[in-house]
Amino acid sequence: MYQLKSDDSADLNNQLREHIVAYNAAHFNAERIPVGFKFVNKHNTVVAGIHGQVFGNWLLISWLWCDDKTRGKGLATRLLTELESKAKALGANTAQLDTLDFQAKPFYEKNGYQVKYEMSNYPLDGCRYFMEKSLLT
Repeated sequence: MYQLKSDDSADLNNQLREHIVAYNAAHFNAERIPVGFKFVNKHNTVVAGIHGQVFGNWLLISWLWCDDKTRGKGLATRLLTELESKAKALGANTAQLDTLDFQAKPFYEKNGYQVKYEMSNYPLDGCRYFMEKSLLT
């Protein structure tokens, strides 16, 4: 017999993720290759960075962050350009990311990304944008 138990733990979340990743891996013929770049200051502290993964034909961008003091200095554009270039060299032909209405949608649009899907009222009264860009040009 099985017993239903409430479990909101990070441990359960991690266990389920591991099971799904293992199941999916048996059905994908592509590996996940981590890619990232960072800018550091003279103290070797990260002041801006980007990270994602190449998964087959796709660059999946997870994080792009700049310290408040570095914003507006072109670092984010350089990070994005470098990541896209490296992903292309690894075989990616499309980039994908998501951003929130108070984050960087105009920045990504300026860099060639287009909204493919919009989640309104996220999580309550905001908006989440899923964006893509072809890397073939």
